[in-house]
Amino acid sequence: MPNAFHENRVHGTTAFPLQVYSHHDRDGFYSVSQHWHEELEWIWAETGVLSMTVHGKPCTLQAGEFCFINSGELHEIRSEGASLHHAIVFQAGMLDFALYDSCQHQFIRPVTSGQLTFPTRPDRLAPDTARQILACLRDIVQCYHDKSPSAPLHIKIRILQVLELLYRDNALTETTASPREEENLNKLKTVLRYMRANYAQPLTLQQLADLVYLSPAYFCHAFHRATGTSPIAFLNGYRIEQAARMLAETDESISRIAEAVGFDNFSYFIRKFREYKRISPREYRRQIR
Repeated sequence: MPNAFHENRVHGTTAFPLQVYSHHDRDGFYSVSQHWHEELEWIWAETGVLSMTVHGKPCTLQAGEFCFINSGELHEIRSEGASLHHAIVFQAGMLDFALYDSCQHQFIRPVTSGQLTFPTRPDRLAPDTARQILACLRDIVQCYHDKSPSAPLHIKIRILQVLELLYRDNALTETTASPREEENLNKLKTVLRYMRANYAQPLTLQQLADLVYLSPAYFCHAFHRATGTSPIAFLNGYRIEQAARMLAETDESISRIAEAVGFDNFSYFIRKFREYKRISPREYRRQIR
């Protein structure tokens, strides 16, 4: 079974494992369903509004705001109308020093080992600290796209500067997840993999709960806590994303697409598509093309 929802994309290169993704969404259709990856991800909304869920908690980014996503955290992102945002994705290990000095021991290693985590939203940062971090993110994005010969060094310096600013404001927190919570999260990731591999088939709540040997009630509670939504709502959302991709990339009829992504009731599919995309499937196909 493919390791779905675990993003296996290579970000950057082996020599410099960092990549900046800049996405200009002119129509408000941008969305990435729940997934996770080992890399850290720093997101900056330059224009527009982004609606996100990170580790089960809703998060809204207005223009000029940023957030941090830690390694392994489930997260999704959607645009609320036209927007421009940038995602800086990199392996934490690129910050490690070959010489194990006091900086490596006291400041770098706790981050690269996962002992300390980044705050999703920097709400408690001093305003001046938040402004300086935003300036660093802007600089990283610009430098990455300019591709100057010294860009890798300049970007790494800026990342370390962000780290120093967070330490200065005591914004990094110790990992608090209990072994039981980690076990539940791993179980949920198993369910997400199964959903992605079998989304076109009829799936029941009982069937999904049985995969990880939990009662349906406890499974729903744990799923909502980790993702911010119910299992069935999440499954419908993923099906809609697959339908949107097929509308954009194929000439299949809308009814055939509805059936192909797991909806056996066409009216229900239309209603759910409007709910998730705020537009009909036919109009979506017309606009996206």
